[in-house]
Amino acid sequence: MVRQGFGALLSDDTWTRLLARGAHRRFDDGEVIIRQGELDSTVFLLAEGIVKVTSDRVEGGASLLALRGPGEALGEFSALSGLARTATVTACGGPCVTRALIGPHFNLLVRRLRMETAVWGHVVRRHQESEALRTDIIALPAGQRLAAALLRLTALLGVPVQPSGSETRGAVLRLGLSQQELGDWIGLSRSSVAGEFQRLRRDGLVETQRHQITVVDVAQLRDLARGDR
Repeated sequence: MVRQGFGALLSDDTWTRLLARGAHRRFDDGEVIIRQGELDSTVFLLAEGIVKVTSDRVEGGASLLALRGPGEALGEFSALSGLARTATVTACGGPCVTRALIGPHFNLLVRRLRMETAVWGHVVRRHQESEALRTDIIALPAGQRLAAALLRLTALLGVPVQPSGSETRGAVLRLGLSQQELGDWIGLSRSSVAGEFQRLRRDGLVETQRHQITVVDVAQLRDLARGDR
């Protein structure tokens, strides 16, 4: 899979050198990698697998903030700022393989490998991602909102597929998310998400299984997200 996030801003050589400096850490599905509120500056470089980023709610429970794939740096903000963890990161949909660097070592490598531009570019992209999602929540009706969210996940984590004899291009998403978590992420209730998925299945745009979503036709889903269907 193509590197995402922070790793996508680095050359292959720099990413390889960075991984080589970290300690191998494997996390099983559902295992917490980073816990919100903890004072820890360890940075985890995600080499394999998918993680979900959540924030604790005042009234209890947690809200999904993002999903991250291979190439991401996890916990780098605490290493750079010295502040407590702002979110919880959990292995999602299967095991994850990371390379762990203590905060001072990560900061030293940022300088030695001249990664300052990549670090700040990563910060800006995270901010842009949050703003784009907030705009969708405010502006789009439920169907378009879910379609836009699935397109984001497809671009980030999708495994491309093309059915034999078909000209359509799709993608498989193995997320390990509940409909409640997906709804929390895009500001919809679980029942609304279930209803929109039923419409998408009826229209032949997606197929769903436990912890897996297959986008049958990415182009048609994009049309739906734009309001062209």
